Amino acid sequence: MRPTRAPALPFALLLTLLAPACGAPASVAARGEIADEVRAAIDRGRGTFDHAAWGALLVGGTRDGLVDYRWFQAHRAELDAYLDRVATVGLTALSGPQLEALLINAYNALTIRSILDNPSVGSIREIPGVWDKRLHRVGGHDLTLDAIEHNLLRPFYKDPRIHFAVNCASMSCAPLASSAWEGDRLDAQLDAAARRFLTDPRQVRVEGGTLHLSSYFKWYGGDFTAEGWRPRAGSIPGFVAAYAIPDVETAIHDAGGEMKIEFLDYDWKLNASVAPDPTRTPPAVTSPRAGS
Repeated sequence: MRPTRAPALPFALLLTLLAPACGAPASVAARGEIADEVRAAIDRGRGTFDHAAWGALLVGGTRDGLVDYRWFQAHRAELDAYLDRVATVGLTALSGPQLEALLINAYNALTIRSILDNPSVGSIREIPGVWDKRLHRVGGHDLTLDAIEHNLLRPFYKDPRIHFAVNCASMSCAPLASSAWEGDRLDAQLDAAARRFLTDPRQVRVEGGTLHLSSYFKWYGGDFTAEGWRPRAGSIPGFVAAYAIPDVETAIHDAGGEMKIEFLDYDWKLNASVAPDPTRTPPAVTSPRAGS
């Protein structure tokens, strides 16, 4: 097992200062050893990682994109065993797509474990520091959930479909997939996730000439249109049109790719098909999962 490294506080402060006005974290690339490892994986990595154990947990513990948290409580040992493997994997050995899949799966599995560690909450936002303070071991590094998403996935991969893959344990999140993300078919999986989200009328619809969109597009709108990101479009409606149902696609095209946008309220209630048992005590931490 590689030694624990705490995140550099000046860098954490920099990330806070660079957060956009809407309050969502900015896409700012991590620095130092982990950045070197991610670049090495993207540039020359060839290895794979077996996510079969996580896939089996998802098959048993998800229902139409929602989570049966009591099922996961009953299978906590299997979840911890999978995350113990994630904790020690050598990142540089993985290929770029394999590392991207690992980071997405790790984010989602760690989010579920965060709920299991706090089984009485009705929303993930009730857990202090769940995104920016609580540390989890990934590839020998101690990372927050925000670091995984905003300092590794977004800036190094520049793929806006990531927003439809990571799951924040809330009702308005993109649904939690019932299968693991896999590096050898990741592009097709991400495209399917984008289509699933952007054809859902709870996330995207046109009413009275106005395009009503998930708050994802308020918080991270630049990810869908910025140069260097792929796939991208010249406007947010243009991006949505590429995946939307025919009626929405037609309305956007008829408007020349530009429409008035209103953002939908975000439902932060726990994404539970079955809520966790609040009386079930989480197991004692025996591995060096600092802050988790």
